[in-house]
Amino acid sequence: MKNLTKKLFHISIDRIPLWFGVFSTLLFVFFIVKILPEQSNLSQVYGLKESIDTSWFYNGSELYRTVESYGSVGRTFYIQQRWTFDLIWPIVYFSFIFSVSALLYQSIGLSYHNRWILSFSYFAILFDYLENIMVTIVMARFPSPTFLIVDFAGTMTSLKWIFLVISFFVLACLTIIKLIQIGLRYTRK
Repeated sequence: MKNLTKKLFHISIDRIPLWFGVFSTLLFVFFIVKILPEQSNLSQVYGLKESIDTSWFYNGSELYRTVESYGSVGRTFYIQQRWTFDLIWPIVYFSFIFSVSALLYQSIGLSYHNRWILSFSYFAILFDYLENIMVTIVMARFPSPTFLIVDFAGTMTSLKWIFLVISFFVLACLTIIKLIQIGLRYTRK
């Protein structure tokens, strides 16, 4: 199983076409400019003043306080939003980060053995979905206590953000390296 996963990972890096990188970039920009502000406005309309998803960390009591502040209608909206918009959004940002990073990695010509640096985006999407599952359970069961899950939800959120920041950092570094390569090519001519 480990070898199969490793092979799929390497194949996915080798076989990403340029059109997919361009498409995922345009889709990412569209979501940032159009969809995210619309979803944020909808959240405000339903009374979701605090956003759990954008916190770096929260503990169980902070999550319960936020869940209570949403009210019944807000909690229902939050759950629907998690399993519609927030089911697609992680795929959008993952596709952008991974495809553009992989294309840059190929273009730069880095060693085959350093491809692990592209794996951080896989962990970001994994922890994003785990966060959504856990917070949904807490929301759906409220006011009944949800032991352990309520405490692990904040950890999943923190891990999501850590791996997302690392993924964007890798993307930024690869972009800088590629720009330096291009600059060196032009200065040598």
